[in-house]
Amino acid sequence: MAQPTTKAEFKEFCLRKLGKPVIDINVSDEQADDRIDEALSYYHDYHFDGVEKTYFKHKVSNSVLKLTTSTAEDFTVGEVITSAGGAKARVASTSGSEITYTKPTTDTAFAHDETITGEDSNTTATIESSANSGITKGIFELGYIEIPDNIIGAVNLFTPESNVGIGSGIFNAKYQFVLHNLHDIINYNMTHFYMSMANISLLEDMLVGAVPLRYNRHTNKLFLDTNLDSLSLGTHVVIEAYQVVDGTTYTDLWKDRFLQNYATAKIKYQWGSNLTKFNGMTLPGGVQFNGEQILSDAREEIQRLEEEMASSYSLPATDMIG
Repeated sequence: MAQPTTKAEFKEFCLRKLGKPVIDINVSDEQADDRIDEALSYYHDYHFDGVEKTYFKHKVSNSVLKLTTSTAEDFTVGEVITSAGGAKARVASTSGSEITYTKPTTDTAFAHDETITGEDSNTTATIESSANSGITKGIFELGYIEIPDNIIGAVNLFTPESNVGIGSGIFNAKYQFVLHNLHDIINYNMTHFYMSMANISLLEDMLVGAVPLRYNRHTNKLFLDTNLDSLSLGTHVVIEAYQVVDGTTYTDLWKDRFLQNYATAKIKYQWGSNLTKFNGMTLPGGVQFNGEQILSDAREEIQRLEEEMASSYSLPATDMIG
């Protein structure tokens, strides 16, 4: 039979490795799914093929209120809007039924289904409910960037303001170098250019530096330990991160030999654990369950596979200095 390409086929593949349908595998579908999920989690955490480097971009933007009516343009740009709950913010722009507003000036946040009033225009309107995404908070109000669930690690951050040497357009240092040396670039000594760019990079590290960041995969929040007001509205920040390889999109994942063996051992462990509840029970013909043996074999297989993961499939740990 062909290699599995879906989670359902993968489960049947693992059960066949254990003896199905010749042997009755005493594991429920839910238990098998749970053990496969455990194996996937371990695979994504430690196997070098379980994750891939990616660059996630986030647009620096203000928060947005979506109104129940298309009366946003009745509010005046620049005026302060106040909610019934006491939240205050300044209108940045209006369009249709949406009001873009700056960071609230009070600790109270806008809430769904509440009424807002413009202090200058005296216009009133109602914010949409949460079911209709009535409030979309930007980075200035949230104080962090929301990261998708498939991202399990963020390691670096790039912002338009973080580079003093590259610039843009004709102000790009490399562009200027080629422009002024095009006539003899073939014979040009690159040593001086290399040293100059290295010096600019050093100056950038000293004058600008990297933006410190904090991220936890269980909260999906990336905090930037810097003055967020220094970020330019409308620009993008780029996060260097690692995302899991999704078996739904990349079906080749289910063909990985280590994942197949590890998931099978996990299901076998569940099978043995289930059968230990019947130790000592004698079936017709004098046959007895031997769940302890299956459990012991599975435990040894899991231990061997995890040692193999550490020695053969995991990337070496990065040294920490300081």
